Order: sequence, then C-alpha cells, then structure tokens
Amino acid sequence: MKVDQRTRVIVAEPFSENGLAVLRDAAIDVVDAAQSPDQLAKSLSNADGLIVRSQTRVDAAVIRAAPNLRVIGRAGVGVDSIDVDAATEAGIVVLNTPSANVIAAVEQTFALMLACFRHTADGNASVRAGRWERRAHVGRELYGKTLGIAGLGRIGAAVAERARAFGMNVLVYDPYISAAHAEAHHARLLPLDEMLQGSDIVTLHLPLNDETEKVIDGSRLQKMKPDAVLVNCARGALIDEEALLQALDRGAVSGAALDVFAEEPAAAGSTSARLQAHPRVLATPHLGGSTQEAFERVAVELARDIVNVLAGRPAEGAVNAPIPRGADAYKLRPFTDLAYRIGILCPQLNEASQLQPISITLCGEIAGASPAPIVTGFLSGLLQGTADRRISIVNADAVARERGIVVNTEHKASDEWIASLEVKAGPLRIVGTALHHGLRIVQIDEFEIDAAPEGTLIITRHQDIPGMVGRVGTILGDAGINISNMQVARAAERGQAMMVLCVDRAPIPEAMRALQKIAGMLSVRAARI
Repeated sequence: MKVDQRTRVIVAEPFSENGLAVLRDAAIDVVDAAQSPDQLAKSLSNADGLIVRSQTRVDAAVIRAAPNLRVIGRAGVGVDSIDVDAATEAGIVVLNTPSANVIAAVEQTFALMLACFRHTADGNASVRAGRWERRAHVGRELYGKTLGIAGLGRIGAAVAERARAFGMNVLVYDPYISAAHAEAHHARLLPLDEMLQGSDIVTLHLPLNDETEKVIDGSRLQKMKPDAVLVNCARGALIDEEALLQALDRGAVSGAALDVFAEEPAAAGSTSARLQAHPRVLATPHLGGSTQEAFERVAVELARDIVNVLAGRPAEGAVNAPIPRGADAYKLRPFTDLAYRIGILCPQLNEASQLQPISITLCGEIAGASPAPIVTGFLSGLLQGTADRRISIVNADAVARERGIVVNTEHKASDEWIASLEVKAGPLRIVGTALHHGLRIVQIDEFEIDAAPEGTLIITRHQDIPGMVGRVGTILGDAGINISNMQVARAAERGQAMMVLCVDRAPIPEAMRALQKIAGMLSVRAARI
C-alpha cells in the first residue's frame, strides 16, 4: 500500500528495522530523530506521523508544534505518555499495539505453570550446586488438572485454548462475558469464589482498575485448594501481596509463580521484595511481553497501522474515537455521546454479570439512522476498565466480540420525545435524550427523572415514605458533601421511589453505609460519569 510520497513519519525512539521497512515500502519518508531531541522538535513542523515508545512525552505543546500530524504511534501498549485528549481534539489518530505481546504473555504463563509444577528452578539450582536430588524435586503434571482463568480477554482466551492441548479442564471467571462465550472456549463460567475453590492452578489475566485491585485478597486465597498454585503475568496489584505471604506461610496455597509485582523494582524489605524471596514463590522480572518476536511484532504491526491511517484506511490499534460522519452525523453526534455515558452508567447501577442481554432502541427522529455509531459509543462506555488497553469507539466493537457481548438494535418511530435512546441491559432500563441545553437521562427502570449524565451521582431506591429526603440530605451534609441537584421519582403502584442526587464529590464509604442503613432504603449506588 502506497501513500503520498511527500508523507513524512518521525521516529523519536529506537525502532525495529523491519518496522521501518514497512514504512519505506509504502513510500513514506522516514526521519530518524531517536538520537537528537533537537532534530525531533524541528522535524515535527512538517510531520504527518510520529512514532514513540515510553520515553518521549507527547503533550499538548508537542501536538501544537505539529500542525500536519495525522497519527501518533506508540510502540507498545500504554499511551500514558501521550495526551490522547489533545490528540483527539486535533483530529490525530493515536495508535498502540495491544495484541503484539499476546503470544509472549501466554507462553510465559505456561512457562511459569510448568516451572512451578516441575520445580525447574530448584532443580537447576541443585544441579549447579553439585547435587543430584531427584526425589526432592518430584513434580506434578498439568494433564487432568483444573485451570482457573480470571479474565477471558485476548490473553486469557489464548491460555484457555492452549490448556486444552495439555489435557486440562478450564474454569473461567469474567463478569463481562456470557456463559456461551466461555463455552466457545471449552470453559465453564463461574463466580470468582467458585472458580478459586475448584482450580488446581489459578492464572490472572484481568485489567487493573478500582474493582480488581487486590481482588485476590486473604479471604479469596483461603478459598483456594491447599495444594493449588497462583500464577500472575498480568498486574501485580491484582493480588494483596501481604495476604499472599501469610497464605504461603501457613500453607493455605502451595505456591505462587509471579512475573509481576505491586512494586517494580521492589525496594529492599518491601512486601514485593519479601514475596520475591519467599521459598514457595517462583519470581521473574516482568518478562511476559519480552521476546524478540514480540518486539518485532510490535514494530511491524504499528508500522502497518500507520500506513493504513496515512492512506485513509481503518486501523486496528486506534485508541481514540472518531465522531459520526455522513448524513446522520448532525443528529447522531449527541446520541453517540449519550450512549457512551449510559454505557459507563450501566455497570455502576447493576452487577456486570447481570447486564445481558443488551438491546438499544433508537426512537423518534433517529429511528431511521444507522445504529452502528450508537452501539459502538455505548460499548466504549460499558467496557471502560474491563481490558488491559484503552477502550474507545474505534476498538469497542472488537473487544465486545472477543468477550461475546452482543447488542441487539431496534427502531421505534413514535416517541414522546423528538428523539430518544432506550437501553436495556439485563433487568436495567435507561432512557435518555438530547435537548438544546444538553444530554438528559429521563428514565431509569419505571422511574421518570431528569438528570444530566455527568459528574458524580448518588442514586437511591427506597420505600416511598415521608422524611427520606431529609435523612439522606442530613447524612451527606454531615459528610461534607454538597448536593447541586436532586430529583425524586415515584412508582406509586409499588410504593417505591428513586432519588437521583448530583453531588460535588464521591461519597466516602462511611456515608454510603449510613445511607444504606436508613429504614426503608432498598439500594444506594454512587456513579461517576
């Protein structure tokens, strides 16, 4: 694929020759600025593309200095060094390579499993010390064992596939997939605690976020089999390391094989350092994605994506979102944003495992429009924080397909609003619309409300009894939380009511517990959009 011969891509950090060859084969002028920051600054003024790794900071100032820039490529997964919002505002596509290290991470997972079960490191140390201790290093086989996989994304699914070749049984925990999707990978979907109880080996492939930090804590380690092994090639903070140390000391689990730690590199005497030195731990220094093949794959995949973008074609690794285009763009643009916000709201109002099946109905004036950008906008919100990559409108559909998430779409011409969007996710129903003064949520389940889907919200469901508003307000006031707006809706036939409060900051846990203890309170949820 060729692009305009005047097209120029700046390479700011060392990059594989194979990747550079892909660019040059597309008639792209490649400028190597890896050894000279001054050269980088000068070259950006007429650059169409920029390739960075982790050291080059691409902030708003850099973006302003590159008026012709159309694409920024990050040779790796993380894009923390790139101001993605500034790039999106400038119409620049930001790329990364989220799938390039999948095979490397999967193989590292099995390397640790095998090494732990067969005492490879101890056997090697014994032989190097001049001993020949076969009896002391009798191991176990993977064949016939049950493997528990936490997170059935790209890496978890590939682990499940290879586990079959070892003759293993596979259990899966992932709140964002269906049982059918797990079965497609010859695995059985279970709640986390049940998966832990039934597994001989547990391997973690979850993204790190507020919900998953220290998800493997003391209570969950206690649920594992005493002879089970815990493997982690994902993120160190998924495990409560102090709790794991205690579990290893008392024999609650037989061992752990860890490639990642909460602190990298670990300071002397820290919990991570103590864990690395524990006799029942096999530790490696975050080698999951570190293979020669993965490094080459990163370069080649990124270069191909850059060529696609510069040629006006879709890119597989885009991490920021284009806006709807074409005849329906004017009408759909606000509803795409609304769908995104409803997607963020849904898992905060109900458990992730209870959000299927999903359907979206386009009502009124937007009923005849293509639902694709609406669906993608919704998925990009719903899937935030569920994967080890940035989820956006350009990759949300692919991530949903990987997880077996299907969104059914319907159209309804007549509507009490000029145009509205209805989302059903399991038992949850949310209706929203776009008015001249902004986006609004107008219904949650059977409760008619009028709330802006932004900021911090507290949503209560309670018995429709006098004094509830005052009790809630008093608790929040005592916690120093200001209420900027309040909506109360009633469902008279059920004797219930819903309160939606816009507050200036997230409520502290003590305040949430106090709200939940109010007589007649059925549920309290805090949501951030």
